[in-house]
Amino acid sequence: MNIKIPSNLIWPLVVLIIVFGTFYLKPWQTKPTETISVSAQGTFDATPDIAKITATIESKNPKLDEARSENEKKVSQIIARLKQLKVDEKDIKTQNISAGQGYETLPVGRQEPMMYPAPPRPTTNQFSTSLEITIRSFETTDEVIAALTSNGATNLYGPQLTLSDTKLEEAKSQAREKAVEMAKKKAQELAAASGRNIGKVVKITEQGDYGYPVPMMARAESDLVQKASQIQPGQNEVSINLSVNFSLK
Repeated sequence: MNIKIPSNLIWPLVVLIIVFGTFYLKPWQTKPTETISVSAQGTFDATPDIAKITATIESKNPKLDEARSENEKKVSQIIARLKQLKVDEKDIKTQNISAGQGYETLPVGRQEPMMYPAPPRPTTNQFSTSLEITIRSFETTDEVIAALTSNGATNLYGPQLTLSDTKLEEAKSQAREKAVEMAKKKAQELAAASGRNIGKVVKITEQGDYGYPVPMMARAESDLVQKASQIQPGQNEVSINLSVNFSLK
């Protein structure tokens, strides 16, 4: 017995079968990828190639405007000398300018009775400028310090040893490679312990932790000149922290 299906019902039946098969098989419900997440750190030792020194130039005068004028002359002399030492203009930055009344504390013998400790007394007006000098060649450090102290700088701070942007990026790349290797090794060990193998990397999240050495501090001219001859760049440990997800087989 042959059953004939009317031609006008063939296509609706085909569509119905496809729809039923689609909902039955549910191809959109793919099996979730099993992953393993590990964290790892990579480090790389890099030699600092930049030193920063901060110098304060002070001028005192009963007339504040004259103190300002004297201060500008000192600063101009320092900048001119630094440029002679091949310090680029972009590496000489004004950090702070201040002006106001100067004060002194009287010695014990001159203190007023019933006043201890003696309050500071105004003396004269003072004007100060702070400059930050970036040194890119450590061989000129002593000359730069001499240029500062011989032209009126009263307080010096530093050096702060850092990495240039280019050198920091190079060090981060090296540390990043080591972090990835460490993450892969750790994931392989964990997967093997559970009888599995790792597959491709699914996700990587990076967090940086870039180390810098503690700067040497000096206030007196003789103190900093002595330390200048001791400047050794040493090494900075640049580290990269990664969180890596691997697929599991």
